[in-house]
Amino acid sequence: MPATEEPPARPLRLVIAAHAVSTYGSFLNMVALGLFTLEITGSAVSTGIFMAVRLCAGVLMGLVAGTLVSRYARARLMIGGDLLSAGALVLLVAMPSAAQPTMLHALAVLLGGSQTLWVVALRSGLPALVGPDDLARANANLVAARSVAMLLGFGSAGILVTLFGYHAAFLLDATSFALSALLLAAVRAWRVVGRPAGPPAKGSRRGAGLRRLLPSVAPVILAMIAVRSVDAFGSASHNVGLPVYANLAWPDAPAAFAALFTTPWAVGSLVAGRWYARRAAGTSRPGSPRAFGVATCAMSLLFVLAFAGPPIWLVAVLALAAGMADGYAEISYTTRLQTVEPSRLPQLMGLASTAQNAGFGIGMIVSAFALDRLTPLPVVALAHGLALAAAGAFLISHARTPAHRPHRTQEVEVAP
Repeated sequence: MPATEEPPARPLRLVIAAHAVSTYGSFLNMVALGLFTLEITGSAVSTGIFMAVRLCAGVLMGLVAGTLVSRYARARLMIGGDLLSAGALVLLVAMPSAAQPTMLHALAVLLGGSQTLWVVALRSGLPALVGPDDLARANANLVAARSVAMLLGFGSAGILVTLFGYHAAFLLDATSFALSALLLAAVRAWRVVGRPAGPPAKGSRRGAGLRRLLPSVAPVILAMIAVRSVDAFGSASHNVGLPVYANLAWPDAPAAFAALFTTPWAVGSLVAGRWYARRAAGTSRPGSPRAFGVATCAMSLLFVLAFAGPPIWLVAVLALAAGMADGYAEISYTTRLQTVEPSRLPQLMGLASTAQNAGFGIGMIVSAFALDRLTPLPVVALAHGLALAAAGAFLISHARTPAHRPHRTQEVEVAP
């Protein structure tokens, strides 16, 4: 980085702040828009369609996000996504009530697509922003910031809607996206990262990126993406099953039970992020595949135990531990993926985002149908059992590979 540019710490702080603010907006509208859709349509099916459209938009965006990030400055893409989201929310508030149901579907597409593009741009650009020595620490700080934002987003959504109404919640949501865009606009050092300095790699050409990407990426990284997608399938089961479980466990106060489940989970993720950040300070070691596999196994097992009907204090403890395992797994996973050759990274992050969104979407559909016939425990146990099996198979396969692994800079061989 030229001496005339900003020191790395300031751009990173701005990006972490933008990530936190944008994530807050995403979790706020996830709750508020779902409730709003149910209120104006009076249909649970319409609410489900809204969520499905949002997820599908994210899956489809993941297929092209890598190409977009390779061709255009990532900061501008992220700012554009934030501003479009903010503008669409303001438009939803301003338009007549009769037109709002139609606008909701357009908003679902915009929010789902822009959020995926935002994440791909962020994760693929982080190595160039901070360098290898601070990469794991930066990922840990991003997870910690996201955990705080999730707590605030989920916690404030119900209060804002109850006290001030949906329009106030949407306008605050729009403000959060606008603030994220302003923070990103100040990251001057990152504007040069969006387009490679030299000619584009052959793998980034239109229509050839994915075909050239898969043979060029180390098998362990592709296996980690596969495990993460199955883990997303399992995570969908406890997200869909939690409202049912809460109504069965505490029929007089299901919202309080759900809060006592989700809040410790977010706190656990925050703790993992802060601990990992301190542990990884000044090291260039990539995320450990073995640690990723162990953490994924632990998280799945802990979620199943939490749905087995233990006392509420033990539910909170299990959720806290599951959040810690999930946070650790995510940091290890993201840091490992970011060790690939830079010209391949946007495509790889797009593929990873598509796989994870697809796993979560399929898991939501399967779990919703299964919960019509089964109680939450067998549904969560089966879904997380698949994630546990996938992570276990990954650990066994990884343990059988030769001990003399190549250095991380050689893990990706560019296809001829």
